[in-house]
Amino acid sequence: MFYYRFQIKAFRLFSANRSQIKVVYSNLLPVLSVLVIAVLLLISSCNNKTTNKQEEQVKSDSIANDIVRLTAAISANPLETTPYLERAKYYAHTDMFNEALADVNTALDINENDPAVYLTLSEVYLYSGKTQRALDALKKASELDPDNADVDVSTARIYLTMSDYKQTFNALREALSKNPEHAEAFFLSGLANEEMGDTIKAIDSYQNAVARDKKHYHALKQLGILFSIRHDKLAIDYLRNAAQVKPESPEPLYILGMHYQEHGQPDKSLSVYQEILQIDSTFKLAHYNKGYVYLVYKAEYDNAVEAFNRALSIDPEYVDALFNRGYAKELQGEFDEARMDYQQVLRMKVNDDKAVLGLNRLDALTR
Repeated sequence: MFYYRFQIKAFRLFSANRSQIKVVYSNLLPVLSVLVIAVLLLISSCNNKTTNKQEEQVKSDSIANDIVRLTAAISANPLETTPYLERAKYYAHTDMFNEALADVNTALDINENDPAVYLTLSEVYLYSGKTQRALDALKKASELDPDNADVDVSTARIYLTMSDYKQTFNALREALSKNPEHAEAFFLSGLANEEMGDTIKAIDSYQNAVARDKKHYHALKQLGILFSIRHDKLAIDYLRNAAQVKPESPEPLYILGMHYQEHGQPDKSLSVYQEILQIDSTFKLAHYNKGYVYLVYKAEYDNAVEAFNRALSIDPEYVDALFNRGYAKELQGEFDEARMDYQQVLRMKVNDDKAVLGLNRLDALTR
């Protein structure tokens, strides 16, 4: 089933190229994709989520524990809508849409005139990809509470998922007319402007969001991304602030490491990647990027191999890490081991150009 996660927009990251490294390293820089808001936080060829059974079990246990906690809140207040709505939102965020709708229906039975019920219903429909039903729910919420700016912000969010920028801005203007200090309204304006390609207006909107909510994680992170793209040192402060807001999240630190990496500060990038691994030792991109920095920037091939080994221990099918490990071994003169890595790349990715070129180089060297 197709469904849209709005967080993907909030976790939009950037990619950078190191054009001067053309042959061997072409297209090997990890592409940063929020997402964390998937979130996200959302990376094309270098997914930061591992698929091993242990991690899946940890995730399953975490969800089960959260549901127990939310259910206990319902048991303590069975005649209030709020605990049912909190659990419904959690269910929606974990793709348990039938359970989410059941909780919303229970809340409707308790109080069908509570606008918060319809706001939550809209969120459930949005997460399940039913945008028109989401808009209908917000219309009902607006009828019950016409002065509620949150309704207009939620409406803008839906139109933004539909790339209907005119309606997005109309809803945001309405929200700000009711509450000029609504940080989320400014943040959504930033996303819309960024999506339309106007980064100047996007930065202005994100800064307005942060001015009203200094702990707006996504606005801080987007500002860090945009200022990094502009080669502005302000990126460092914004990303550090985002990391302080969510110290358990590696995403802003990963972007910061890439910022240092792409601005000729490899030692600082290594330090940041190590910070990430203190938070999450299974974050394979941090291991991979450490290897990449050791390989490309510092020519420390033993350290590069060790870092790629760690990435591969987390994801044995991490093709880029496997290739780069082979290349590091080639540069060390370990030709037989390099050949085995290149051959394994070709078994995993038939006719991979980089691996074919690597084998051709080794053939020429060993004739």
